[in-house]
Amino acid sequence: MHPHSAHRPALIAAIAAALAGLLMALTPHPAEAWGYGVNRIQSAAEDSHAQTGMGPGWVLLSYKANGPMVGYLFGQDFAFADGSVKPGPDHMDIRDTGDATAGNSEGIDRWPWGYAGGSFDGCAYAYGTSKFAFEHGGFTSGSCAGGPNVIGSSNADGRHDQLNWWHSENVFCTDTAADALCSPWGVWSENKGGGLKVTSSITSCTVYGNIGAAAAYGSGAAVPAHPLGTVPPGQQVDVRYVAKSRQWVMAKWNGQRLAGGIAWAFFPRSCLA
Repeated sequence: MHPHSAHRPALIAAIAAALAGLLMALTPHPAEAWGYGVNRIQSAAEDSHAQTGMGPGWVLLSYKANGPMVGYLFGQDFAFADGSVKPGPDHMDIRDTGDATAGNSEGIDRWPWGYAGGSFDGCAYAYGTSKFAFEHGGFTSGSCAGGPNVIGSSNADGRHDQLNWWHSENVFCTDTAADALCSPWGVWSENKGGGLKVTSSITSCTVYGNIGAAAAYGSGAAVPAHPLGTVPPGQQVDVRYVAKSRQWVMAKWNGQRLAGGIAWAFFPRSCLA
């Protein structure tokens, strides 16, 4: 036997492993992690993890870290309540993150912010980075580059939050004389009003994931999109806030879930007591 023959199998295996590694490096593969720049929402097939503010194929948007919903971004193939399916993913320009727990108890301590596209079309924080997949550098919009700059507080004693907000809660309805579902603080919470405002559905309510940033953040015209389900009459509905126009209420159907495991949605004001 040649003196080097015993080493040939190991050498061949090492060469094969190196070639396999090189082939994997050169083979295109889908993005697997978020990054600063343009990101898409992962589909449910890519990431089925669910917790508060996120689920298979969706992520919640807010005006502050760990805050109330103002809209959603959806991944490709998300199935809505009317049978329609998302043909492609929504995108977000992640310009930076707010790094703090912001009171979240489920492990989210990084809150990406920037321009959120889809049917939201505005500036927002998103619930964590895990639902995003980096697509490319740069941004789809020049909006939101300055970052959130409103000093807000979610604390009962008025102490400022650690991270700034995109908007004051006065962008929501505070006129309780005009509508009893409106909160004098803009939103209903444990620290503001002692909890959610309880009401009930008086007719069937078709509820939506988005009405657009202009309507959620003020009195802009609403463009309801992404039907999430229908709430029958006579059901308990828990209100977080009423949009400034008083045409839409952000709330949840008590004890029930909507498409994709979503809890919070926009209800037409006309279907609630």
